[in-house]
Amino acid sequence: MTDLLSNLLCATLAFGSGIFVVLSLLEKPIWPLMWARNSDTVTETDMRAVHAILKRVIHLLPPTMITTMAVSALLFIALLILESFEMLMVLAALCFFVQQGLVAARLAKDIAGVDSVDSQGEIDDVRSGLGALALLHHRGLLLTVSSLLMVLFAQAF
Repeated sequence: MTDLLSNLLCATLAFGSGIFVVLSLLEKPIWPLMWARNSDTVTETDMRAVHAILKRVIHLLPPTMITTMAVSALLFIALLILESFEMLMVLAALCFFVQQGLVAARLAKDIAGVDSVDSQGEIDDVRSGLGALALLHHRGLLLTVSSLLMVLFAQAF
C-alpha cells in the first residue's frame, strides 16, 4: 500500500511540475518582470500577449492545481501515518507543507492581479499583475520539483 501511495504522490507532484513548466515557458518573454516590475527589457506587445494567454487559462488552472496539491497533501499525510513518521518522509512533507503555505498565501491576490485587469487596459496594471503571477508560478515549480525529489529520495532509502 505504501508503494502505491508513494507512486501516486510522485505522479501528482510530477503532474503539477509539468503544468508549472508549461506556464513558465509561456511566461518566458516577461520573466524580467518577476524581479523588476519596471523592466524596460519587456515589450508592451509581449506583456499584453502573455497577459491574454493567462487570462484564458486563469479559471481552469487554479482549480486543477488546487485539486492536485490537495491530493498531494492527503497522500503525504497518509504516507506519514503508514510509515510511522519516518524521518525522510517527515522532511519531505515539511518541505511540501511549508512551501505550499507560502504559495497559498499569495494565490488569490496574484491571480486577481491578472484576472481583474483587461489585457488591453492600462499597461502599468498589466505589468504589475504579470510579474507577481509569474513569480508565483516559479515558486510553485520549486515546490513541486523539490517535493518530488525528496519523495524519490525517501523511496530510495
